[in-house]
Amino acid sequence: MRRASVSEAKNALSSLLSDVRRGEAVLITHRGKPVARIEPCAADDLGADQAAAELVRRGVAAPPRTSLNVERFLSTPAVRMTEGASASEMIVAERREGR
Repeated sequence: MRRASVSEAKNALSSLLSDVRRGEAVLITHRGKPVARIEPCAADDLGADQAAAELVRRGVAAPPRTSLNVERFLSTPAVRMTEGASASEMIVAERREGR
């Protein structure tokens, strides 16, 4: 594991991050004592916002067209399933109606 003092890290951050991108961890020290570690993150370490942005970038999802009105959403009555109907049939019917 590579070591760098705080001042070295400040002056050579780009270089340290290049090492991290290649899979190496970097230990940051202050007066010789470890205070932090910079290490590669896994894909599942992405935050929800970053994960959603990645889905939009890949064309899997679309960004919202408007912001969510929480009060209106919560006051909307839940859809009731009719006896014998499947959820997929109801969704197809709603799409045909343009809802």
